[in-house]
Amino acid sequence: MRGVSDELYITTDDGTKGHHGFVTDIIKKLLEGGTKIDRVVAIGPPVMMRSVAGVTRPFNVKTIVSLNSIMVDGTGMCGACRVLVGNETKFACVDGPEFDAHLVDFTLLMNRLAMYQPEEKLAVEKHKCKREGCTC
Repeated sequence: MRGVSDELYITTDDGTKGHHGFVTDIIKKLLEGGTKIDRVVAIGPPVMMRSVAGVTRPFNVKTIVSLNSIMVDGTGMCGACRVLVGNETKFACVDGPEFDAHLVDFTLLMNRLAMYQPEEKLAVEKHKCKREGCTC
């Protein structure tokens, strides 16, 4: 990111790197202070990307998010990575994963991601069991 950005701000919830706090704290402070921002690229959990979009929208700052929706086959045929962007169905694996944050339906995205949480938890447990050599 440093290679393609004039300025790079890193924030972490726990303060281990960069600003200790929320990414929206930095963006809001810069925008309210009159700093001209041409583009924001937000990569992280959907709830964070939704918050970033909420902060940048009133300032008309182009905001790109990289969606981490479920991807199975990478061709768009299975539909697992389906997202709604600007009221159009898109497939993150072929149309993205980067999209205009102000057009993404984050509620639908987060609901779809939540559908797979039981399977994700089971997969983690199976991997952990195999790694530790136990029989599951």
